[in-house]
Amino acid sequence: MKKLVFTFKRIDHPAQDLAVKFHGFLMEQLDSDYVDYLHQQQTNPYATKVIQGKENTQWVVHLLTDDIEDKVFMTLLQIKEVSLNDLPKLSVEKVEIQELGADKLLEIFNSEENQTYFSIIFETPTGFKSQGSYVIFPSMRLIFQSLMQKYGRLVENQPEIEEDTLDYLSEHSTITNYRLETSYFRVHRQRIPAFRGKLTFKVQGAQTLKAYVKMLLTFGEYSGLGMKTSLGMGGIKLEERKDRFILRSSFA
Repeated sequence: MKKLVFTFKRIDHPAQDLAVKFHGFLMEQLDSDYVDYLHQQQTNPYATKVIQGKENTQWVVHLLTDDIEDKVFMTLLQIKEVSLNDLPKLSVEKVEIQELGADKLLEIFNSEENQTYFSIIFETPTGFKSQGSYVIFPSMRLIFQSLMQKYGRLVENQPEIEEDTLDYLSEHSTITNYRLETSYFRVHRQRIPAFRGKLTFKVQGAQTLKAYVKMLLTFGEYSGLGMKTSLGMGGIKLEERKDRFILRSSFA
């Protein structure tokens, strides 16, 4: 898996709108047959997000399978300018590349680290859909279900997840603190209800269980979490924290 971070001089435009426009630009760079193929996939093999800084804007593209990496990576590296509909032409100031391989994920899973608390920062609006309805507050079950589905389909080539494992993870994980706010993600004329902020949870159980959670979350930093991650939703970052620090802290 590869992560490409394109940095531009700050673009004074809503990040959510930029994310959708960047996605359109990305599709324009690809062969139309391959675009049709991507639209047919149950889980998209890529994720994107836009992060606004004080002085710059970053467009982040995650390529999650070898197939899309082979077809897209070199094309993306050649991008020097970006045209987004009604916006002025944007010049790429720099491109950074990071990689997350199966060996690194395996190393995390086999680690002897016994981390109990985990904090997720939801960088972009994140949402789930359950039984046909939007869910604007996360549950541990929805978080693990999304990560396990993406990991199973994209890494292990398994279309379905193990429900017993999902049940066990959910039962042994508890939200201990959160600071979230409602946020809407606009896709054309549709406003999708979602949330942003930070959430901390505790995992109780064997060290192997905690290592599995850490592996899923690390993968999630690339795959995104929840729905429409290819369009810019569900961008997350795992905050490294020590247990003793979390016990004494609050988000207030």
